[in-house]
Amino acid sequence: MPTPEQMIVAAAQTELRPLGLRRHKRTRIWVEDRGWWLLFVEFERARADTRLGVGATFLWGPIREFSYDYGGKLYWREDTGDFATERPEDGHVWVQNIRHVRDDQFAADLDQITGIARRRVVEVRQEIGTPADVARSLSAPQSRVGATSWWHAFHTGAAAGLSGDAELARKHFDRIRPDRLAVDWERELGRRAAALSAMADDPPALYRRLADEITDTRAKLGLSDTPLGTPPEPAW
Repeated sequence: MPTPEQMIVAAAQTELRPLGLRRHKRTRIWVEDRGWWLLFVEFERARADTRLGVGATFLWGPIREFSYDYGGKLYWREDTGDFATERPEDGHVWVQNIRHVRDDQFAADLDQITGIARRRVVEVRQEIGTPADVARSLSAPQSRVGATSWWHAFHTGAAAGLSGDAELARKHFDRIRPDRLAVDWERELGRRAAALSAMADDPPALYRRLADEITDTRAKLGLSDTPLGTPPEPAW
């Protein structure tokens, strides 16, 4: 009989491989390379439970691991299959994990959550197909899921810069206030944001700088040159 881990892998492969996602090494993460961002599905181990998350990691900054720059952990209703990125307060029972008790029960639960993962992958692709989509989505306060305010501002600024909206980029880069940065990673992010903000008077130069950042990040992660790592250059 397969182990619970083998059952997770088999169920995920069945639903996600047809969408173009591949298992990341021997982890519980499945990934699709979208050029300037990585779309990923995570079946997180939480003690004896498994949780589901679907999100995006943007490649215009230094990254060491997958992070929910967009998206996040999911909640769902077992009776309907509806899902949400935040637990709705609507009187219904929303869950965020499954646990192996019996093989037949676990297989049914996996069928449900891998189906939810497939549906959410399609949604995320539609929601952030372009940098302009990212800037618009992240500018909405309700979209701030799983991100610190500094990183949120940085991602919004970078997406705006890549879409050709240099003024919006400067607005968000300037939200990262040097006088409020306390730890090393915050100060480094502040320096990067200040450097990019200073380029906002020259939108093509800002775009090229961000494109170079994506290329460098892709190289450091060992990603291939195809698909192209940057979105098309805007019409200035």
